Amino acid sequence: MPYSADINRANPGCFLFLVDQSGSMAGQIGGQEGQNKAEHAADAINRIVDTLAQRCSQGMEVRDYFHIGILGYTSEGWLFNSDKPAITSAIAGTTPAQPFLPMSQLVEAAEIVERQVRENHGGEIVEVTRRMPVWLRPHVGKQDPLGGTLRLVECPLSEWVDQHPNSYPPIVIIVCDGSSTDGDPEPMAQRIKDLRTNDGNVLLFTVHLSESNVSPTMLPSNDGGLPSEFMNDGKMMFRMASELPEPIRQQATSLGIPVSENSRGLVFNADAVALAQFLDIGTRGPSNLH
Repeated sequence: MPYSADINRANPGCFLFLVDQSGSMAGQIGGQEGQNKAEHAADAINRIVDTLAQRCSQGMEVRDYFHIGILGYTSEGWLFNSDKPAITSAIAGTTPAQPFLPMSQLVEAAEIVERQVRENHGGEIVEVTRRMPVWLRPHVGKQDPLGGTLRLVECPLSEWVDQHPNSYPPIVIIVCDGSSTDGDPEPMAQRIKDLRTNDGNVLLFTVHLSESNVSPTMLPSNDGGLPSEFMNDGKMMFRMASELPEPIRQQATSLGIPVSENSRGLVFNADAVALAQFLDIGTRGPSNLH
């Protein structure tokens, strides 16, 4: 059965987060006041990576069950196709060409910061100070060259699957708020999805953040109702997204999200809750840790 490989130190899982850092990410998410989209994206990814690190922790030991990469992408020119992508790696000790670190090294690379967070204590919501690991800092540039970014990451993903032929295939998660400004990214997305280990093809998922108050479209099974405008091409994002493997569909079902065999790894018009929820669902696929 595909997408069922055990996760261990000899055959780790792999996640690559690609984060839109274009100028529009300075907008508010879901029309809400407070953090902008770039800040929400950074917080959500830092939290889910920390969750993955905790899944790898055995007492004081952090086991290398996962390899993680986090890349931000933008360009510094305002004209379409005017600049090459400006792609940066959020993790110390990595580069866009070599973006992955095993989990034990990733934990060591984190910056620890103190944050005020709201928690439920006996039914009362209170603010407490917590020490939290940070890898990704919010950044806002100009354009969003997704096509060039996918072109760059094809090589390290190909190298990773060649080096780990028996592993659960890598999962690439794009967090963005619009379509690509450097041409059609679909051909490169397909090239990435054609990469495979013995357990299945690379999975490509997308979370689209929105400034509108429209309810999120979670894990659609068709592109009906998704917009086709150039800057908000939901139909294109649907075509790019991989179909959800059975273990991830089961995770979605357990959270009360309706899915079918045709559901794809896309959330359109995501708010902060949908963003965090999908990152949790999308990273639960490789769950057989040994």
